[in-house]
Amino acid sequence: MAIPPYTPIVTDATPYAGQPAVDTGLTGLSPASRAERWTSWLHVNRRLAQAVLDAAVIVTIALTFASTFLPADVMFHVVFVLLTVQAFLFGLRATLLRIGIVSIPLLVYANARFFGLTEPEFDLAEWPLMFVIALLVAWMADRVDTTAKRYASLFRQATERLLTVEEDERRRIALELHDGVGQVLAAMTLTLDAAGGSLGPRARAQRVSAARKMAETALAEVRHLAHRMRPARLEERGLTAAIRDLAGQSGFPVRVHVDPQLDPMPALEPTMTVGVYRIVQEALANAARHSGAPVAHVSIGLRDRHLLVLISDEGRGFDPRAAVDPGIGLAGMYERAELLGGSLWIQSADGQGTCITLDLPLRTAQ
Repeated sequence: MAIPPYTPIVTDATPYAGQPAVDTGLTGLSPASRAERWTSWLHVNRRLAQAVLDAAVIVTIALTFASTFLPADVMFHVVFVLLTVQAFLFGLRATLLRIGIVSIPLLVYANARFFGLTEPEFDLAEWPLMFVIALLVAWMADRVDTTAKRYASLFRQATERLLTVEEDERRRIALELHDGVGQVLAAMTLTLDAAGGSLGPRARAQRVSAARKMAETALAEVRHLAHRMRPARLEERGLTAAIRDLAGQSGFPVRVHVDPQLDPMPALEPTMTVGVYRIVQEALANAARHSGAPVAHVSIGLRDRHLLVLISDEGRGFDPRAAVDPGIGLAGMYERAELLGGSLWIQSADGQGTCITLDLPLRTAQ
């Protein structure tokens, strides 16, 4: 199932009749909730926040020139703190601009006598280091923001791919129900309607017998479809046993080879188990339908904490780049491997058979 993006649950703040209103102020909020509210506010009111900080810097510099309430170095240190806050919140570009603007009154104050002003002497020795600190903070803030956006984009792409795979499987199941069970049930209905007509006892018995066989066929189709959706043996006995069962039901000889290191198979994560099973299932189904090979091979091995699965045959082969893939098919196999954090390669050519290699980092169930 795809994991939907997080959406805060907003409840109606109106109290029920006869109950006191609930205080919705910040007092009872957890630190995480308070931080989320501040982040949301800054995102919506970015320009306002910048304007407030800029105004604070301007007022501080003006007070430095106009009064002797506090020493100049203290006032300019306040300016530096405000610059650092802006660097953290708004990134490198805004910080570079403001450092350039702040440098002008700073140089004027440090060289007040040159400009005919009577301000106390001011040492600029530490200010280059302070500007470098502000720039480093801005650069790190930009890196964090870029990384967060990148991971959000990757999560969105993974979710979209997962939804695509799920939708393809739903379409495939719908087609199987329509073309398989639906057609059989329609034929059975017509047969029973005919049996209820003006037929002799023998003809009626033949029609009922045919309808019974059709019902058995429909039941077998439903069971087969249920097995394809979630094979029971996959949970009961594990991946290797389920793949051996799958090999026996493929309609042509399939030999399964399991590395002794994986016998017994460690308990894998459920998503990994289902993903590997579905890829093998699709590969064997394609081999049975299209390869014309007398036998296929499935090899399951372990190398450097990676699970390797090879599905090969010596059939007629095909060109993977020119393959027509209307269903989940090859694209779905690639998608599943990528969603599991692994890789999948398909090597094939006309008349040279097919070899599918699945490489997944081994993740065991906790």
